[in-house]
Amino acid sequence: MSSLLAVLARLVTMAVSLVTGVITTRLILGSTDVEHYALYSLLITIPALLTFTDLGSGAVLVNSIATSDDPRADVQLRYQLTAVGRVLLAFATAAMALNTILLVTGGWLAIFGEAGQIPGAALAAFLCITIFCLGVPLGIWTRLMLGQGRNHIVILLQGLVSPLTLAGVWLMLKFGGDRTESYLAMASYVAMLIVAALGLAITARTTSPLVGSAARMVPWLKRFPSVRVMDVGWPMLAQTVTYPIAVGTQRYILAQFGSARDVAEYGVAGQVFFALNSLVLAAGVALWPHFAKRRHQGSLSTGPFGISLLFAGGIAAATATIWLIGPWLFAFISNGELDVRPATIIAFGAMVTMTAALYPLGMFIMDKPGIRFQVIPTLAMALVSVALAVILTPALGILGPLVAVVIAIAFCQYVPYAIYIRRHRDRLLTSTNSSSE
Repeated sequence: MSSLLAVLARLVTMAVSLVTGVITTRLILGSTDVEHYALYSLLITIPALLTFTDLGSGAVLVNSIATSDDPRADVQLRYQLTAVGRVLLAFATAAMALNTILLVTGGWLAIFGEAGQIPGAALAAFLCITIFCLGVPLGIWTRLMLGQGRNHIVILLQGLVSPLTLAGVWLMLKFGGDRTESYLAMASYVAMLIVAALGLAITARTTSPLVGSAARMVPWLKRFPSVRVMDVGWPMLAQTVTYPIAVGTQRYILAQFGSARDVAEYGVAGQVFFALNSLVLAAGVALWPHFAKRRHQGSLSTGPFGISLLFAGGIAAATATIWLIGPWLFAFISNGELDVRPATIIAFGAMVTMTAALYPLGMFIMDKPGIRFQVIPTLAMALVSVALAVILTPALGILGPLVAVVIAIAFCQYVPYAIYIRRHRDRLLTSTNSSSE
């Protein structure tokens, strides 16, 4: 049921995000130029590179809440939440220090390539990351909601980011004019901060007094020492950081080896395909507490391969539809400023299809041994994808990073995960009378 609700919620928010995202893109391209849109695209991608703000420690909360009889009064859970909160604060502090160094040294300009030459680009990045760091400690609410099987609420609340971003961009262009063109991405960061504050407030209320008690414990390290959370956190970190490295860095590789127009084309196509990917993510992540709870109850009797095929087939069908309507769709999104080539559509579709096939397998082995097993395959995927992207992009252009991710996921993750599930079937499937897939 939680997976179905998550998918339905994602379908609603995906539709809203697509519409508002298209309007935002048309608004920016209609009011500025391709170079400013490329800068906007690069800036709003940074949070996708930093999804590991809790260093993987939040995985403890998901499993603990999913198996706790009374999360509100669970003392162990409260100490775990306190420890994760301290990790988030430490990450925010470190990220802000790095942000300052990049501003002072000119590092932001180098990272953005051609788009970094736009006046105000470095300061815009600094301000965006400052807002991001303020919201990092608030982000703990997503793990708590996920553990409760309420991922659909997370999705619905996060669905507010895109409309709020559109409103912010419109206000900046309407009242700021040319002075705000380089700073339009700040609207997205402010929107994320608003949603994080709202999400935490709702979570604190629904789990009261859990969040409030943990928050009061965070500053007093000696009185309330942190419990062990990184035994699962470090392996989980490897998984959390790899997909952002593999996919989130693609725009920056394009920025180094391609042009601002390549980055802009990637951004326009990505609006559609990353919306599909978010649908996969919603359905896939909702399987994690589902599998954990059923395994805890001893009622897990089927493996993930059927779901994997279903996920991949759905995305492949969606890709075919996008390919058919692509010329009209992307001309409309870009206000006629950019062409998205059929080969780009196919490559994007292949990447998201491969990701969709992988998610059910990964969520199926999210017990402690399974999380630890995934470290080497996921790290290998990230390294191989980046290396292949650097090799392929000069020759293939925008196709290079996309093809690199497809190859890396298939050989570094999907195949090893499938073999692991087959070999550890007795542990992963608690019902021994289940039929094999």
